[in-house]
Amino acid sequence: MPKPGKKPKAELRRGNRGQFLILSALTIVLVMIGFASLLARISVLGISLGRTNFREVTTEVTLNFRAAIAAAMAEVSRTLDLKASVTRYTNYTSLDEYPQAASEGYQFISDWQKNILQRYAGLGLNLSATQPIFQCEWNSSTGYSEASSDISLDILTYGFYGWTSEVTVRLNATILDLYANKTDGKTVAFYFSLLKENDVPVTDLAAEAVSVLYQHAESDEFTASKSVNLTYLGGGRYIAEFSMYSTTVQEGLNNIKDFATENMTDEDFMSGYNSLMLSARMDLVSAEYNASRLEEAYGNLTESRSWIYVNGGDEETTYILALIDLVRSQILPTVRVALQDSRGIVVGAARVFAVMPQDTEGPLTRNVAASPNPTGGASSVTLTAWIDDLSTGVSNIAGAEYFVNATGGNGTGTPMLALDGIFDSALEQVEVQINVSSWAPGDQIIYVHGKDAAGFWGEFGTITVTVTEPIAMYVWSIDMYLYPFRFFGWRLYQAEAVVTIVDIDGSPVAGAWVYGHWMGPPGDVQGATDGDGKVSFLSARGWGRRTFTFTVDNIVKSGYIYNPALNRETSDSIRAP
Repeated sequence: MPKPGKKPKAELRRGNRGQFLILSALTIVLVMIGFASLLARISVLGISLGRTNFREVTTEVTLNFRAAIAAAMAEVSRTLDLKASVTRYTNYTSLDEYPQAASEGYQFISDWQKNILQRYAGLGLNLSATQPIFQCEWNSSTGYSEASSDISLDILTYGFYGWTSEVTVRLNATILDLYANKTDGKTVAFYFSLLKENDVPVTDLAAEAVSVLYQHAESDEFTASKSVNLTYLGGGRYIAEFSMYSTTVQEGLNNIKDFATENMTDEDFMSGYNSLMLSARMDLVSAEYNASRLEEAYGNLTESRSWIYVNGGDEETTYILALIDLVRSQILPTVRVALQDSRGIVVGAARVFAVMPQDTEGPLTRNVAASPNPTGGASSVTLTAWIDDLSTGVSNIAGAEYFVNATGGNGTGTPMLALDGIFDSALEQVEVQINVSSWAPGDQIIYVHGKDAAGFWGEFGTITVTVTEPIAMYVWSIDMYLYPFRFFGWRLYQAEAVVTIVDIDGSPVAGAWVYGHWMGPPGDVQGATDGDGKVSFLSARGWGRRTFTFTVDNIVKSGYIYNPALNRETSDSIRAP
């Protein structure tokens, strides 16, 4: 028997095993609690350090909204274009003809609004957008696709209320004129322009994003060209070149003469007309066409059509009429374009071409610009302009010049250069560097004009350049902030320095690059000021009772000069408790 007061060995083993299980369970629980605590700390750490600036949120949402409006317009315009293409563009070239297409855009904006509200749910974002207004008008030589809407938002967590913004996206296509040197009826070339909202040129249009269609005389439908070549001229202007028929205008006129002479009798003509008269008329049309009198050529060819006696389905008369109509289509082509920009927005335009009059006037001068302006102490100014003969004769640009404060005789000004290095187009951007280091402060008027290859000088375009001294700027304040957080029981800190830059009048300076450094990590930093003249810098994280010190080293902005002697402070510190 076991001695009194002692437990049997089996019982001791069971007791030890029970204690081991209890200890193991406690250990697991403690590990889980620790792990959960670690996750909680990491989660809290991420939340406590996530400091989203309300300006950044407002800007991001507004820019996102602009992209959403563009995407919605793309959905609407593509839907309308698909409907129009099915009917060979005989209708559905206006959104009024197919308003159902707008529903695609409404749904897109509705979905966008829901996604944005979910994305910024933690900020208490209130967001509303008016129902977009979509417009598509594609049945004239200038067509456009446009969408507009207003957005308003509040950010409750920041106490930011009442932000509104009007957003408009637009794509505008204009068919300009025939490029006569490359148009012979078999091949047709023409100029067109493509601009976005605020008349911003579209510079990246791809040939595969362009459809060119042409119309046969006596038909409402359009035929799509199989291939289109594009040449970019600058300023949103392009040349489109496409294949129309298998014969040229001259070949077509010869075919009419040959067929009439070989196959038609007097019975196929109205009284008083015959194949010899038709042949002579084709010679007249050919002479007018070669002299670029396209309207006269078209009119005489159309008149000859009335000489043919149409006797039911007579094969000869049906064929000769088809030949005449084909050449009529070539002499004054009717074209339609459908263009899609990189945003996916589709726009269309249509035009019946007429002949350009003989070049008798000089090119236009557009978009004269100078930079920097005001000069802000700069020693030179870049002068640019567009010289444009597309609507005044379609001759190549041969040169450009400028005058300061008073014009002189044609050709006596200071020459300007073609930006692409050579004058070889009817539209050229020109530039020149002007030394203004000796100019007195004040306004100076610069006159610019150009000359075309026909020898005609155009009217002047002007710009006023304001010569000024550099504007002094300095540090108005450096505001220091301290942000505590915990990590595995350690109490850490991070500092933020908010630097405000103003000019000599005390007005905030936006877009100034501030260069500075922290005493310790991360060392040298740099950043640009916002609209309030402010830029912030974060220090590295540290623990203990340490001091965070930030110092401004330099400030840079064109037209301004940094004067550190005016600084209200150049360095500031904050100490962790």
